Amino acid sequence: MEVIQGWLTLYGLKVAGALAILVLGLWAAKFMTKAIQKAMKKGNMDQTLVSFGGKLTKFFLIVIVIMAALNQLGFETTSLIAVLGAASLAVGLALQSNLSSLAAGIMILIFRPFNLGQVIETNGMVGTVESIGIMQTILKCADGRTVILPNTKVFGDRLINYSVRDVMRADLVVGIGYDDDIEKAKEVLNRLVEGYERAKKDPPPQVFVLELADSSVNLAVRVHVDKDDYWKAKWDLSEMIKLEFDKQGIGIPFPQMDVHMKKEEQAA
Repeated sequence: MEVIQGWLTLYGLKVAGALAILVLGLWAAKFMTKAIQKAMKKGNMDQTLVSFGGKLTKFFLIVIVIMAALNQLGFETTSLIAVLGAASLAVGLALQSNLSSLAAGIMILIFRPFNLGQVIETNGMVGTVESIGIMQTILKCADGRTVILPNTKVFGDRLINYSVRDVMRADLVVGIGYDDDIEKAKEVLNRLVEGYERAKKDPPPQVFVLELADSSVNLAVRVHVDKDDYWKAKWDLSEMIKLEFDKQGIGIPFPQMDVHMKKEEQAA
């Protein structure tokens, strides 16, 4: 009995203090986590980022509470912190690529270069954004493929957002032969784009000589359309131009090879 009383006298207050720190600390961690998440929501931050920020905050606060409770019990927390630091460094080096994707995901969610439902091009892929996560971004391509890209690839590569503006410019390059009439070709192209129902009148369509290429005179066709009609317009105009050029006798050059046979004279 005296041993128990001695133990309680020696450690009772420390244990009670440690329990009090745990109870109050965990309550405070929960309260502070909710407060931080509420502040993030008021700042119109993404729900994924709000959830991640709340979990990260709660984790660090719980670690601090546990360290304080252990310190109250008399444990030497300095060495424990050193061990945790070394372990964190080792894990960080092992998961370097994942941590890079995590950091890139946070940057994407903060700066919002694109949103759900928008059409973007990155890493040679064009698709509609289906999901923006902490570690990865998911695109749905026009052919039905689902592309999962690590956020390091998305944030570190050139990114084109086709959905930022309501109106987009569709560009086509049409080649004609050097023997064809440039003015006639331009007249045909102007008539087609001006009569195209999806083409905007302001700014007006443009047709002009772009360059004198190796085997063709390249004409540029530029027409502004609603963003939802962008691909449809390019497909429609490409077909319309080919069909009309065939009717008008305007050729579209294509790569070809001329082979010249040299006949050697037989020796007398």
